[in-house]
Amino acid sequence: MTVSTVMETTAAPSTTVNPICAAPFRTQVDFARVGSMTVARVRGVFPRTSREVHRVISAERDRFAVVLHRSGTAQVAQDDRRFPARAGDLVALDTGRPYELSVTGACDVVVVELPHGMLGANADLVGRYVATPQRCDRGAWAVLAAFLSSLGDRINGLTDMPDVHLADALVSLVVAAFAEPAPESADIGDDLTDRILAHTLANLGDPTLSVDSAARHHGISPRYLHQLFRRRGLTFAAWVRRERLIRIRRDLLDPALATRTTAVIAAHWGIRDHGHLSRALKKEFGLTAAELRLMARGERQNT
Repeated sequence: MTVSTVMETTAAPSTTVNPICAAPFRTQVDFARVGSMTVARVRGVFPRTSREVHRVISAERDRFAVVLHRSGTAQVAQDDRRFPARAGDLVALDTGRPYELSVTGACDVVVVELPHGMLGANADLVGRYVATPQRCDRGAWAVLAAFLSSLGDRINGLTDMPDVHLADALVSLVVAAFAEPAPESADIGDDLTDRILAHTLANLGDPTLSVDSAARHHGISPRYLHQLFRRRGLTFAAWVRRERLIRIRRDLLDPALATRTTAVIAAHWGIRDHGHLSRALKKEFGLTAAELRLMARGERQNT
């Protein structure tokens, strides 16, 4: 569903965040829900500092709002961080904790909100950079900014796109951008772990993916890779297994893949021996592969 609204007033509208100053303002908010994500574009002219942009960010917990500032200036704050954001900056906010996003004057921003769960273990990666504006003039940041800007321009057509594929594209770009090493990175271990996570996500379909191959790709020993993952409370094999199961479950529920066998879907995500797959899915999600397929078939019949 896509919603477009225009707000124009000469007094402060009611808001649960902070009232806009009592002066004329005009904003247009275009909003679309795509699966478990929401995409919004806010364009407006605010006479002074305003928190109107809060209105397009959910109050639900365990979600990130990724905000691209196409034009205008803002102040962002969360935890003990407070920074200015300007045109060309991208900033992430955690909607489950108090934050501030205040805009001055004219603005054009695109906001994508997605659950922490969509990022898996990389939610910790994004969480470390909340309220820290990033310039989108290089590498993966530039690609992510272009993608978000395009989403903002095409909100009316988003409901016609496959939810899962759009979500995959967005999550991959977010992880790639936040994992991109910065010259001023203070913690080499954290930076390296982020790059290993991003590389592994990009190669989940490779059946030869292993601790040894990942360590070799990054020029470190398997033992050191294990140490890096332990710092995050993870083990490499268990994390890879869960990330693969998440994608297999998603594909089993995807109507567009209804003619593919479970074995083909599992092989696509690097699992060639699928003998124990249903048991693993049952343990992780409470449903076997056959039960997931039955559920997907029932949902199609009800639509």
